[in-house]
Amino acid sequence: MSFERRTALSGRTAALSGKTAALSGGETRGSKAALVAGETYYRSRHCAAMLLCLSLLCGGCAWFGGGGKVDRGPTLAELEPAQLPDPDVKVPEVSLEDIENSYRGALQVAQSPEVRRKILTRLAGLEMARSENNQLAASEVRRFFDGAIDMYSELIELQEAHGDTDNLRYQLAKAYALDGRVEESAKVLDQLADTYPESGLMAEAQFRRAERFFSNGDYAAAEQAYAAVMAAGESSPFYHNAVYMHGWSQFKRNRYRASLGSFTRVLDAITPANGDFGSLQGPQRNLAEDTLRVMSLVFSYLDGAQTITEVYGKLGERPYHHQLYDRLGKLYLDKKRFRDSADTFIHYVNNYPVSDYSPAFSVRTIKVYELGDFPSLILPTKEAFVRGYGIHSEYWGMKDEAIRNELRTYLHEYIQELAKYYHAEAQQLKQPQQAKTGRAADVAEDKSERMSPQQRLAKQRQTYQIAAGWYQEFVDTFPDDQQTPEMVFLMAETFNEARQLPRALDAYERVAYHYLDKKRGAEAGYSAILVATELVEGSADEMRKSWELRKIASGLNFADYYATDKRAPGVLTQTAQELLQQGEQEKAVAAARRITDWQPPVAAGLRRIAWLVQGHALFDLQRYGEAEVAYRSVLRLLPAQDPTRVTVEERLAASIFKAAEQLLAADNKTQAIEQLLRVRDVTPGTEIAIKAQFDAANYLMELQRWQEAERELTDFRTRFPRHALSIKIPAKLVVVYQAMENWQQAAHTLTDVARSDADPEVQRQSLYLAAELYEKAGNRSDAILRYRKYANTYAEPFDIVMEARFKLAELYQADGQADKRRFWLRKIVSADAGAGARRTDRSRYMAAFSATELADDVYRQFVRIPLKLPLKQSLKKKKKALQDTLSAYKNILDYGVAEFATLANYRIGEVYARLSSDLMDSERPKGLDALALEQYEVLLEEQAFPFEEKAIEIHEANAQRSWTGLYDDWVKQSFDSLTRLLPARYKKSETLVNYSETIY
Repeated sequence: MSFERRTALSGRTAALSGKTAALSGGETRGSKAALVAGETYYRSRHCAAMLLCLSLLCGGCAWFGGGGKVDRGPTLAELEPAQLPDPDVKVPEVSLEDIENSYRGALQVAQSPEVRRKILTRLAGLEMARSENNQLAASEVRRFFDGAIDMYSELIELQEAHGDTDNLRYQLAKAYALDGRVEESAKVLDQLADTYPESGLMAEAQFRRAERFFSNGDYAAAEQAYAAVMAAGESSPFYHNAVYMHGWSQFKRNRYRASLGSFTRVLDAITPANGDFGSLQGPQRNLAEDTLRVMSLVFSYLDGAQTITEVYGKLGERPYHHQLYDRLGKLYLDKKRFRDSADTFIHYVNNYPVSDYSPAFSVRTIKVYELGDFPSLILPTKEAFVRGYGIHSEYWGMKDEAIRNELRTYLHEYIQELAKYYHAEAQQLKQPQQAKTGRAADVAEDKSERMSPQQRLAKQRQTYQIAAGWYQEFVDTFPDDQQTPEMVFLMAETFNEARQLPRALDAYERVAYHYLDKKRGAEAGYSAILVATELVEGSADEMRKSWELRKIASGLNFADYYATDKRAPGVLTQTAQELLQQGEQEKAVAAARRITDWQPPVAAGLRRIAWLVQGHALFDLQRYGEAEVAYRSVLRLLPAQDPTRVTVEERLAASIFKAAEQLLAADNKTQAIEQLLRVRDVTPGTEIAIKAQFDAANYLMELQRWQEAERELTDFRTRFPRHALSIKIPAKLVVVYQAMENWQQAAHTLTDVARSDADPEVQRQSLYLAAELYEKAGNRSDAILRYRKYANTYAEPFDIVMEARFKLAELYQADGQADKRRFWLRKIVSADAGAGARRTDRSRYMAAFSATELADDVYRQFVRIPLKLPLKQSLKKKKKALQDTLSAYKNILDYGVAEFATLANYRIGEVYARLSSDLMDSERPKGLDALALEQYEVLLEEQAFPFEEKAIEIHEANAQRSWTGLYDDWVKQSFDSLTRLLPARYKKSETLVNYSETIY
């Protein structure tokens, strides 16, 4: 049974006539109804009287038998055995006239007054029955009961002397009443009440009197008479009507609260076990309806619903308690007292919040507000309904599923209305400039216009939040409803507008991937991605990672579930990029390949991005061959002038380069070189291609594939003359050329380096090395040029410049340029002399060598001076040369270099020996006689001998170096000179000593 059925009985039954009389202001119909009820009783009593009369007639033959004898009938012995009547034998019908004739015949022969009284009573009953039949069959209005009235009047006179006449008076009153003679009927009833207060017919008599009093407006007397009927107890058939009319009598006397007790007794008596008056039938239902109606009037005359609460707070609640509030509310509604009607329902809800009927009263309240045009009250009431009875309420948890199902009917409607209202309200806050209609709208607009932008935004978001809450309420209440996906989508929209982005994301994804809503799923899925993007962009570092992963998952789901959506390829492409950024290379490759394999093919721009993602991911996964394919695909999709081509080409080059590195790691240099050189062919000009060619040349050098290395290095320098690596090319070419023994080309290369390199140190080293290589190539002129430039340019390092000077001395000697040689020899000597702490053994050696060479020049000059006449003059010159030579050789001894010390000593000895021999071989004066010549010879010997002695002394000193283990050419030559100067001592044959290796 619905809530409304619980609170409102069916209106199909008509109200009792008494109620109608009260409502219309007349009592005639009410009295007639009461008489009709009494008539039913009269008829039942009349039928009983007729049966009694027949029984008396059957037994009366013994009283009126012939001769006055009493025929007692057969004895027990004479009785026939009892037999059941034959069912096939029909009992003959007896008419009312036949019965009456029988009674009249009996009356003629009856002598006993008592018998005659009984017969007359039966005849009066028959007359009463005939009159009723005639009245029912008549088509005109007239009197029908005069005969019955006369007979009962006569019988009363006869009976008064012999016994009670209450029954006869009752029948007389009935006859008057049925004939419309109300006053006479009332008078008889009054006599009955006065005469027989204890009669069993008194209840009906009092009821008839009460009816008359009520009809006449004597409500006090009516109340008293009805009370008398009620005092007879509930066994009386007039009890319930008496109680009911007792209440009406009190009502008519404005004893409203008192009447409620009577009406309550009526309802208590007829209320079914389930408390639902709608289950009553016929008069009882009419009585219930009428009683509820009049009670509603009473409550409306008093304090309305508060009166119900107060009265039944004393009387105690009844099963029909809620119907009192229901009927009162309806009464108010019928009178268009909308606020009173709504307040009545609200009063019940407030006082009985957990009642099974409270939701129905809340619904009634809303409907009343709608009928009364109270829009400002409807929405709050619906909100209260949902909060009071919704799925999250305490009420919901207390009730069974049957009540919940009834609640769902209204919750389904109200929650949607609330959600959509607040949604629209929030949207309106976005557009305050748009015109609204109606006074309420004008007020709202005025308030809106007075808001600052910040206030408006805050209010708008708050309102969206409220709308979202109602959408959530619907979803919680109706998770499987066909409208739930739409509600979740709208909830997501409102959460989004309210900037509750995490909740919006959850809701969008629920629509897209839980409900798989065909209408809104794709839009929800795409919106989820947009919201996730906002969350990523607006999150701190600690949360950003999780939102990025959430966005990726949402993007993959969108592509999986809504692949036919035109946005799916773009979403999947972006997701692939994000997977790559998250380091999920394998997943990025899988997502990107879906784009490149998409059918029909997606836009070129998306395919280009997808290939690029694959390239980057595969590169990170060290799958360089596949990465190369991906990058090549990107380049095919890029316009020729696209500025990003450079970057992609670099990545392509890097892929090939990395593949080469893998080959190198596997010690497969040959194939690695091929890969490196392929970088140059595939992506010429890229930085990686440059490095790859350079590395390839290096590995060619490692494999000693000199010609190929030279070719690549030369090509590199030609292609990239200004590249930083080109600076290193000459040095490498030098190595290559040297390995190929192409000294000349190596020297040329180094010359270029010395000329062009920005590093002074490189220039210096290259210049020196170039000189060496030119020398090695036999190109003395270029070697001299480089050594000379070096020697003239660099004072440091000291040892290297000394070598350069020494080389120059040697090369000039080889080139036959003695003067230039002597120049550098002197440079060597002077540089060593001024070197100070920088002086080295090597520099001393070179200085000693150079000094020796220079001393030899002086010595040769000494040797070339002849002793000729005049001897004194030439000897003077010779001695001067002697001193110069001795000085030069003595300086050599200061270097402490043994090799040149022995030479110097030898030369000094030779100088003295040569002067001695030159003196002896000098030109003799002409014209000397033998004695003079002899004397002259003696004089020369005297002059020459000291020099010879000195020579021997020096040679012996030099020869003695052999004793210390030094026996070089110059020591040996000193021995030779001593053999010549002192043959007796030094000119001896060597003795060979034979020895045996035999051990004794």
